[in-house]
Amino acid sequence: MEGRDPKQKVAATRIPIGTDVNFGEITRQLVASLQKSNRFSLETGHEVRDIKRADGGGWNVTIADLHNNNAEHLVHAKFVFIGAGGAALLLLLLLLLLLLLQKSGIPEEDNYAGFPVDGEFLVTENPDVVKRHLAKIYGEASVGAPPMSVPHLDTRTLDGKQVLLFGTFATFSTKYLKSGSLWDMFAATTTSNFMPMVHVGLDNFDLVKYLIGQLILSDDDRFAVLKEYFPEAKKED
Repeated sequence: MEGRDPKQKVAATRIPIGTDVNFGEITRQLVASLQKSNRFSLETGHEVRDIKRADGGGWNVTIADLHNNNAEHLVHAKFVFIGAGGAALLLLLLLLLLLLLQKSGIPEEDNYAGFPVDGEFLVTENPDVVKRHLAKIYGEASVGAPPMSVPHLDTRTLDGKQVLLFGTFATFSTKYLKSGSLWDMFAATTTSNFMPMVHVGLDNFDLVKYLIGQLILSDDDRFAVLKEYFPEAKKED
């Protein structure tokens, strides 16, 4: 290992076939398979604006076509599944309120909230560095750090260019999505989910302390962590 004492003892597990799963490709293949049926359609560029219980059962869903001046139309659905990440949470809270008013029998849902913790990587596009590393190499998480924080050197292709990543460093924002609003988290906080969020923080104080420590890291601090894994790393890269 470059830059390390050859007498240094190490332990490693190697998986020649790799461990990455291309979820984007899996999704494309799944959708392509479903599109062979006339009972399925995929609508991208649309946004759910409202959900209301239908008188005869099911749901009336108001959808805006973002490709057509946000023109709205109504869709009736027997079932609605909300699982679209951060953008779904504000809508989810609206839906849950309706469910509770209907006495749906799912009181646990009243405690849902969102806490947008993100991840950040150091990246190099220097081809001389990138070509020397064609793998995903995991290290060991620091004591008290969550599993998602396990440091790793990772070869990826971004925008058609092969790069080398190192991370993950935790970050925080009140946005739920990259293109969201800084008010997202506050808009999704209600009188019913505020205390559950506080309790989660108290019950996971080590995680909160870890996140705060990550947020105050400087660029020099992050580079020092990288050098633990690649001693010959150069900051200009």
